Order: sequence, then C-alpha cells, then structure tokens
Amino acid sequence: MEEILAKNIRRAKLIKRERKERAWTQTQLAIITGVNLRTIQRVEKDGAASSETLMGIASAFDIDVRELNQPLLGNQKKNSQRSVYLLPRIISGNHLTNVISGADQFQLEHDEAADPRSISAMRDILKLLKMDVVRLYDANPVERIQVEVELTKEINGLETYGFYLFGIKRVIPHIDSKTEVTMCTLFMSHSQSPKIVTDRKSNMLVPAVLTEVAR
Repeated sequence: MEEILAKNIRRAKLIKRERKERAWTQTQLAIITGVNLRTIQRVEKDGAASSETLMGIASAFDIDVRELNQPLLGNQKKNSQRSVYLLPRIISGNHLTNVISGADQFQLEHDEAADPRSISAMRDILKLLKMDVVRLYDANPVERIQVEVELTKEINGLETYGFYLFGIKRVIPHIDSKTEVTMCTLFMSHSQSPKIVTDRKSNMLVPAVLTEVAR
C-alpha cells in the first residue's frame, strides 16, 4: 500500500485554489487525475495524499509536483480583470453561428501544437471562419443555412487533425467607456488535452482564462 503523505493545510489550499481557477468541480478533477472523488475531497480538506495522487493532480494542473509542497503565499494578488470560463464544445455550423451572431468583437485562442500540419490546419480553419463570419452578416435565411453547412464541414475537418472547437459569447464592459461589448471567444484545443472535462450531460467543456473587459 502506498504511503500517504502527512497532512498539509497549505497543500490543501493550493490544490483547491488551482482547481477553482480552472472552474473545475471536485468530480471533474477526480476524473482527470484518475482517482476517486473521496480522495480529492480528502486532499482539499487536509492535504494528505499519496505521491501517486499528487503526481496525477500536478499533471492535471500542468505544474511541477514539487510546487504542491511549496508554501501558499497569502499575499498573492489575483487579477480581478480575468476569470475562468467553461467553454462548451461546438459540434455544428448552426451551433457556431449561434455563438458568433451579434458579436461586436472576436477572440481566437488555441492550444500549442508541435505538428506543422496541425498548425497549418488550425491557421486555415481560422481564416475560413473569419471569412464565413463576414458572409454570415450579409446572408439571407437560405444563404445562412449554406454557410452553416460549410462551417460544419470545417469543424469536422478540424477534428480530423485531432482538435475540437469550443466557444462562448458574453457581454463585457469596454475598458475606455461605460458601453458594453458582446465578445465571442473561440478556442481550439487538442482532443487529448487533459484540461477538457465532461459534465453530467456528456457535454465537453474546456476552461479558459478570459479578460473581463474589452479593448
């Protein structure tokens, strides 16, 4: 039986903070790390955990496991202008148009990719998406359906390279005025990314740190 490391309240607070920054539930963290929910609950309560559990948690957070044994700095300042959002996976052109329609500004983000073919594919998809956004604004109902069909093909093509498309639309204040801006954020993440989580309805979600103000 693997040895359980002693209780460590600082470690417990650090793990809980890292989980909440990603907008994950304890259940989601348990699924990602491959341990049971009671283990996560215990770790966040008193910090007691096996080395294997800590390695799994560190991998989920994409940090060095040694950081879980570092003191939690009480004077660390949070950027109040940024928050973590769970972006739902976009699986069709209709779903995508519902996210991008009516947006004043767009953000396009993606995970890092080492494969040049994947990088090229992502670049091409983003170009096509930008073109279709322009077409969508001028489209009549019949043309809109055609644009959505083409967007579905682009989304399917992206998935052949192992990437999923996620997106969200929200209203945020403009940094230089009292006006509000409708911001659409699209995010491409590799299908094997450990940060992708699944909710109870089997919907895929990806946490992303987004700004709370528009420029």
